[in-house]
Amino acid sequence: MKKIWEMTEGALVCCGIVVAGLLLQLFVGPVRWDAMAWPTNIVVLAVMLLGILVMHLCRGKVRVFRWMSTLHAGIPAMLTCAMLTILMGVTRQVPQGHVPMEPIGITDMLSFWPFVLAYVWLMVLVGMVCMTRLRLPLWHNVPFLLSHLGIFIALVCGTLGNADMQTLHMVVQEGKTEWRAVDARHRVHELPVAIELHDFFIEQAPLRYMSDVTVYTKKGLVVRDTIQVNKPLSVRGWKIYQYSYDETKGAESDISIFEMVRDPWLPYVYLGIFMMLAGAVCLFRNSPKSSHKVNESKITRDDDME
Repeated sequence: MKKIWEMTEGALVCCGIVVAGLLLQLFVGPVRWDAMAWPTNIVVLAVMLLGILVMHLCRGKVRVFRWMSTLHAGIPAMLTCAMLTILMGVTRQVPQGHVPMEPIGITDMLSFWPFVLAYVWLMVLVGMVCMTRLRLPLWHNVPFLLSHLGIFIALVCGTLGNADMQTLHMVVQEGKTEWRAVDARHRVHELPVAIELHDFFIEQAPLRYMSDVTVYTKKGLVVRDTIQVNKPLSVRGWKIYQYSYDETKGAESDISIFEMVRDPWLPYVYLGIFMMLAGAVCLFRNSPKSSHKVNESKITRDDDME
């Protein structure tokens, strides 16, 4: 049996992905998520799932595909994603749609090619691992499949779903109803929800500002509520935040500015997280030693069949 790739090759692949990402960032520019919006992201997802299936079916003949479902590939990929995520956490990120504050692009990490490609690579590896584990008896693999499928779903929906996320700002004047909002590039969008501003007021103790509004939807829903800072109102998938007001007039402002946020993939991200937690609970409840021995012995026998 020829030697399969190990951890060193996994690290080299990750370095190659980062270098390729930097070249794309240099010559193509940042990732254009607007070009990946629905239904393009669904097509990309379908192609990726088909690719994972084909690679899994060919793993007996192609050793690289077999290696992709091992820790030798997975650990360097996880470390690469972790380091890039830490880099994102320690650098000040610009709002979505804004130009990065430096020439490389690390201040807009969600559109930074090395970051995106590293997470796509990790998604593919997790998908390969899940396909491999599906060959084993289901009952013994419930905790593993729950946790790893949860990771896969959270990664896929968090990455591809970013293209469909909308963050808009709506300016509403007292006594008027507004259906339009603008994005970071000052493009106007007509929304399926509208806001009528009845009153804006500021409370001095503690200092906070809020708006008395009625929210309408094109499907006929009417909601009367008060929107406060850090206490958004949720209506039909939209989170409406009190963002600002006419600061030149202070408490006498007759204008309220709302931030409208919509992330249609977020429930699926939560589903993935819930599956990961359920998998962890199952691991604690089951007998880890016996199931581990059963799974490892079967996987070892499978790996020796090449």
